[in-house]
Amino acid sequence: MKLTKKLAAAAASAVVAVSSLPVAALNTSAADHNYMEALAMSLYFFDSNACGTGITDGPLTWRGDCHTYDAEASVGSLDGSVKSIVDPDGDGKVDVSGGWHDAGDHIKFNLTIGFALSSLGISDYLNPGIYEKANCRDHLEYEMRWGADYLMKTTFLDDSGKVAAVAHTIADGGTDHSFWTPPEVQTYDRPIFWLTASDNNSSVSCEMAAGLGAAAYVFKDSDPEYSAKCAKYAKALLEFGTKHVGNNTGGIGGFYSTDAQYQDEEAVAQAWLWIIGEGDKPTRVPKNKDYGGSQYDGWVYSWDKVWQGYAALMYKATGDKAFRDELIVEIDGQGGMKVGKYNTNGWGTSRINCAIQMDAYTVADGDPNSEYAQGAKWQLDYILGDNNLGYSFLLGFGEKWPVHIHHRAANPGGDGITSAQNPAAKYTNYGMLVGGIDANGYEDHADRYQYTEGALDYNGCFAIASACASNLFGGDATTFDAIKNSAAEINADFVFADETVTPSEPPTDPKPSDNPSDIHYGDANCDGLITMADAASVFQALGNPDKYALSEQGAKNADVNGEKGITPDDAITIQKVSANVLSENDLPLSK
Repeated sequence: MKLTKKLAAAAASAVVAVSSLPVAALNTSAADHNYMEALAMSLYFFDSNACGTGITDGPLTWRGDCHTYDAEASVGSLDGSVKSIVDPDGDGKVDVSGGWHDAGDHIKFNLTIGFALSSLGISDYLNPGIYEKANCRDHLEYEMRWGADYLMKTTFLDDSGKVAAVAHTIADGGTDHSFWTPPEVQTYDRPIFWLTASDNNSSVSCEMAAGLGAAAYVFKDSDPEYSAKCAKYAKALLEFGTKHVGNNTGGIGGFYSTDAQYQDEEAVAQAWLWIIGEGDKPTRVPKNKDYGGSQYDGWVYSWDKVWQGYAALMYKATGDKAFRDELIVEIDGQGGMKVGKYNTNGWGTSRINCAIQMDAYTVADGDPNSEYAQGAKWQLDYILGDNNLGYSFLLGFGEKWPVHIHHRAANPGGDGITSAQNPAAKYTNYGMLVGGIDANGYEDHADRYQYTEGALDYNGCFAIASACASNLFGGDATTFDAIKNSAAEINADFVFADETVTPSEPPTDPKPSDNPSDIHYGDANCDGLITMADAASVFQALGNPDKYALSEQGAKNADVNGEKGITPDDAITIQKVSANVLSENDLPLSK
């Protein structure tokens, strides 16, 4: 349980900025981490990368509406028939606002947005009910809707329901990277890069289809109408990508190479549509890195190679041992998942390690004692702080994390200071997975983005790994509430379910009484109920008594843990009542 406000100051005092730190002297017997807390926290990274409107007064206090002028972006050059669909009023403008920035920069790539959505869907599909257990199902659906809305918004269908054009990348990367400023103040020109039938990118189109198929799965029970809409667009994009095969790299060249064949993205999209009952069962069954038709793997699950995501989905859906056997081959070929040996296989190691964890947890097949599950768990523990630096590479998790991060929204510098001057982050970007230690060590420097940057694909892979670990090894879903309520960066009052903010009501202040029968134990805010809001009131009062002092009656109500005076343990006890771990009748506790 972390009860203090953000620990950036403590982390800053322990910052290292040296390269080639050895990957050694590891603790192989550390206690389990709270995987549910990590899973719930990780979703906030997507809020930190949100673009458009609806960000101000949203989940994060330090983010605001940005690039709102994307709502009037120039259509640019499109042929007449397609342009009339994209721009029916002929004013030369089109609304492409919304979506997510890709990483520490502010470009929007539909390729990585699609990958992130599909990965979040995989985390849910492989671990049914885990987001409910982690008390963040509403947040998952909020993020899935945010990303899916944008992919559908930037996909333009003709009257027959077929894709006419896709605005697949917004902003020129070279221009974007010349600004070390937060997105809220940026006004630079952000052109649209288009895909059409005559100039398509099949990897992008099929990855978008996979992301929307995953969204359709996530919403199939909670919002069937929205699920059907996502499935409609997924099918249209899959047809578009496979019928009009191409590799247009406009806007993504130099950032995301899609030279590899597109059939892996196609297969994942087909798998999702089959899972939700909107398509035929995929026929590809792998053997020794060959997925048929000269389709080879050999690289990790990532934005450009998603075969292993396909194998994980299909093994879960079918139980066909061939998919499990293939994942074992892939794990062995990618450095393994061994207890005591951190897998540092490539750029942005944390992300790649989490991707291989997906393979291992799938192979473990629900057995927490499996060598694959134990190996994956050890790797995740390493990422979460059991390493020779003591850093958690999930920012905000644990006691210490990097603060010199490559993320212009959270670490905007200022007064001409850029990443080269290595500023410390202004805000803790709770839930952001950074690259972390690789085979050469680690350098905590804002300009060394292989170590200190995060991205949509990083957190997509982390969601899978932490969801699987939560499913097999458990966690305490209540602890993140304490962090949310004490972190200045998080708007704990934001309600994800209906995308509104619930304003804080001033607590009623009934006349205090010394009569114990007039004390409503647990009701710290004196609203007549015992909820998480009461625990939040206690944490706020402890953290800033001048601003959030409890009323006299509220202080009496909050003193529940059997020791005189208000302490964090009182808030924890109230949380347990709210979560039905304790009964209201158990209050106050005895010493």
